[in-house]
Amino acid sequence: MRWLAVLGQLLAALIAWWYYEVSMPWLPVSLVIGTTIISNFIFPRYPRAVLRGSSLWLDVILLTILIYHTGGPHNPFTSFYLLHIALAAMTLSARNLWCLVIACISAYVLLFFHHQPVILDGMEIESGCASYSWHLQGMLIAFIVTAAFIAAFVSRMHRILLEQDAALESARIQAEKNAHFAALATLSAGVAHELGSPLATISLASSELLRSAAPDAYEDAQLIHEQAQRCRSILDQLNERNTLGIGDPCTPISAAQLWNSVQSHLPSLLLDRVRFITSLHDQTCELPLESVVQSIAILLNNAHQADPSDAPIELHLRCDAASCLIEVIDQGPAPAPDALARASDPFFTTKAPGSGMGLGLFLVKCLALRLRGSFTLVRSENNRTHARLEIFSPHHHS
Repeated sequence: MRWLAVLGQLLAALIAWWYYEVSMPWLPVSLVIGTTIISNFIFPRYPRAVLRGSSLWLDVILLTILIYHTGGPHNPFTSFYLLHIALAAMTLSARNLWCLVIACISAYVLLFFHHQPVILDGMEIESGCASYSWHLQGMLIAFIVTAAFIAAFVSRMHRILLEQDAALESARIQAEKNAHFAALATLSAGVAHELGSPLATISLASSELLRSAAPDAYEDAQLIHEQAQRCRSILDQLNERNTLGIGDPCTPISAAQLWNSVQSHLPSLLLDRVRFITSLHDQTCELPLESVVQSIAILLNNAHQADPSDAPIELHLRCDAASCLIEVIDQGPAPAPDALARASDPFFTTKAPGSGMGLGLFLVKCLALRLRGSFTLVRSENNRTHARLEIFSPHHHS
């Protein structure tokens, strides 16, 4: 547009000089056009200056100089101030926009009283009659009103378009997340199907072992049978929640009840390391118990695997009527920044092959999204990793 402005200014000056025989002040006109050409080569190297509106401010100044030397309010190209205001409404902040609007109006008013007249055939063109003077005054008032309305409405429309773009982007991200959920559901259905037959065989074989096992092997056979039954129970729950769509019902639970439920899901080695911390003003919150317990167990197991030492792992639980805050803190080595940023992505894992599928933290993040909450994994300044999950009761209305 600024190159078109150069071409337009040059053509307008040549036509006025050659066709209308206007005495053209070539020195200031050439300086304005030359400055625009030079700035057209400079501004592309400083895009941030353009985004801050530097080019628009320069254009307003150059336009004012050009109109000052070519008739002031008699020059029909004073309407180009409105173009700069429209561009500013779409690119600048509200504060900078209205500063530019005030500058354009001030420049127009200044030109109305102070300008170099147009000389045609040796005569100065000025307002020779009252009606023409009133016309110029009306043009000034119309310019002020139009500038204000353009700034207000164009900037508002621009904000609406930006909000719509943000909503579309949010919908696109949500669609991608739904695709991940669908992939996870397909994976879980496939896993349940594939594991069903082997588990049934293991369960049957372990039952036979229990009947015929020697005393020294009885405990091992019983452990195999219990773990097989536990896997069978997990698959049944998976089928009930995902295949039938029943889901995990919400029940009133407190931080202490959550901790009591989590303990049965943890191995003894990990349980000994956990330091449970809760608020003295613990309340109950309606949440899907099994899903929340599963997420806490995932966070604790991840902390246990990330820190191979025997250092304590802190579990902070705080529940009130509307929400539940869960934070797990470990003292393990700092993860790589990329791994920390992608930790909750589906199927992303830093574990050795066969040690995990990279779905644990993804499930935690899914629970946070489902319950309008948030999940963050950050490294603090005291060399600790904080896994923070905040979830809200679906039955609470603020």
